Amino acid sequence: MRGVRNDRGMDAWVKEVDRLMKRDWCIDTADAGLSEEDLSRYWRNGEEPAAFVAWFAEKYDLIRHEPFRLRTRLASSRPQA
Repeated sequence: MRGVRNDRGMDAWVKEVDRLMKRDWCIDTADAGLSEEDLSRYWRNGEEPAAFVAWFAEKYDLIRHEPFRLRTRLASSRPQA
């Protein structure tokens, strides 16, 4: 986290926002360009971390991160030559 915060409640809030953003969009508040002032304002307004992240993602039309999954075919499903 950037800067020094005196409020543990805000620290916990930002950590949860970062966790959710990293999980769903592979970015954190720094990557998103959120300043300390922005974060402080949303925290003081009583936004829940999940609600804030959902709002931010919708506002900026973020594309949710989907883990890459390899598709494998069973040997018996391969066409016979």
